[in-house]
Amino acid sequence: MKVSLPIPLLESLRDVKGFDEPAFVEVHESGRQVVSIRFNPFKNAAHVSPAPVFASVPWASEGVFLTERPSFTADPLLHAGAYYVQEASSMFLEQALLQTVNMSGALRVLDLCAAPGGKSTHIQSLINENSLLVSNEIIKQRVNVLNENLVKWGGANTIVTNND
Repeated sequence: MKVSLPIPLLESLRDVKGFDEPAFVEVHESGRQVVSIRFNPFKNAAHVSPAPVFASVPWASEGVFLTERPSFTADPLLHAGAYYVQEASSMFLEQALLQTVNMSGALRVLDLCAAPGGKSTHIQSLINENSLLVSNEIIKQRVNVLNENLVKWGGANTIVTNND
């Protein structure tokens, strides 16, 4: 779907460090779908992409944009937890944590609405082995997919709960 960007939006972004206006306009006005993934830094198969990579996600150390949307469900690396399909905007969580928290400490992190697991797998990749991540999902039917994604990701310092 082709998007016509409002001029006030573009003007508000012009002074943002790293903002590439021509690329931003081109991708939004082209109508093509932007696909991004985040690699699992703990897997040996990390950085084996299911499709050609056209750029890194600037705000996420393991995030990349793909040139096309492959059939993810047919890729064994997805099922092995080598990468997670996630919108690049959601990967900004990394910057929020890195700029506000001392990540070298032993942290206790609570993800309150954790399913399907994008934020939790990302947080698990960033915290150290002395930290604890509690990934809670309030909706019982979504807990299994959350647990499955976290098991595939491979973090030993994560607990999945189902509480309101």
